[in-house]
Amino acid sequence: MKQDYWKQFSWNLSQLHPAPQPLSGGLTIRPLERADEAVIQALTTRAFSFDDQWAGSYRRIADALQLRIHEAFRVQSHAGVAIVHGPRIIASSCLSMDSDADNHLFSGPCVLPEYRSRGLGAALLLYSLHSLRQAGLHVARAICKDGTTACKFVYPKFASVVDDYDDSPFGNS
Repeated sequence: MKQDYWKQFSWNLSQLHPAPQPLSGGLTIRPLERADEAVIQALTTRAFSFDDQWAGSYRRIADALQLRIHEAFRVQSHAGVAIVHGPRIIASSCLSMDSDADNHLFSGPCVLPEYRSRGLGAALLLYSLHSLRQAGLHVARAICKDGTTACKFVYPKFASVVDDYDDSPFGNS
């Protein structure tokens, strides 16, 4: 089995700029609601499963990630944010509001395959970081598989600091 390597990104939320701009092209952003859980579970599975960079790795974290998403919807009043195109949720980011968490963006910005390469991952990251700041967090952290598009192009944005992360984000890969 191939070993995965992980990076941990962190952002000082008091220095977070710029403010999120409204999305264009009929897209809106909104908080996730409890009724969204099944859609978010399916979206997350599809986003990871259709990403070749996660081939093999996603199977090792899938159950733990689904459980973490379920817990976020049950325990937190704010499970995350979604980008919506008409009535359809096309991207989401599930969040941990625990200030001591190693991974506040535990699902990462998940974008459906047909909506990728439009800057939505970066927009979702910025909205997620602002949501965490509004929740009172001072620092946000995210763990990402090394070598993925998110690790190379999304998480480095907004003045992040990156370090190697020696554990698995879900303790089983």
